[in-house]
Amino acid sequence: MSDLGLQRVGPTIGGSGTAAPFRADVTGAQAVTDAHGRYAEAVRRGNVWFLNATAVAPTAFTGGAGGVPILAVMNPLSSGKNMELLGISISPRVQASATGMATFSIWGGVSANPTGTPLTPPINAMTLVGSGSVGRAFVNTAATGSTAIAQIMPVAAHYWSSAVGSVLAGGFIDLAGLVMVIPGNLVALGVASALTSATYDATLFWEEVNILP
Repeated sequence: MSDLGLQRVGPTIGGSGTAAPFRADVTGAQAVTDAHGRYAEAVRRGNVWFLNATAVAPTAFTGGAGGVPILAVMNPLSSGKNMELLGISISPRVQASATGMATFSIWGGVSANPTGTPLTPPINAMTLVGSGSVGRAFVNTAATGSTAIAQIMPVAAHYWSSAVGSVLAGGFIDLAGLVMVIPGNLVALGVASALTSATYDATLFWEEVNILP
């Protein structure tokens, strides 16, 4: 256990589970600050993954069976892990020339494991290597065999009055683990309307953690 009488100036390097003293600055005052970035420890431990899409023209998606979301990840029943959504990033690549609006939403729920072939493996945020994730990932392709899932929340809106009058209320949306994808569940990002001439870049971030008793 840490002891206030054992304050130490400067960082302490220790292994997981070891006791460490409270930190002090050079004046002896207790140091109180963010140790690192919000997701740094999870990334450093190799537990954070992402799935992205570029220049995607979204198909209409309302969580229906076998639908075509921009991004979808299935957590298999046998994974032994929960997937905690950390955030979503959305950016328009090309907007349609006519007036329009697209609302991005997250859908999720219990689903049959899609029989469609995953198009791309999720990328580990630490190594930037596409291997090791428990998730089956689909990018702008039909999650064939999946069953219907429910809308969880809208996360961003993109609207435009012309080819140059475009506004996206979104960018990076911090979810901070609010959405949990347990084994047997599917999570998806999509838009409710078909936008044949508008294209987007999008990324889904999550942490994979062991299921605790």
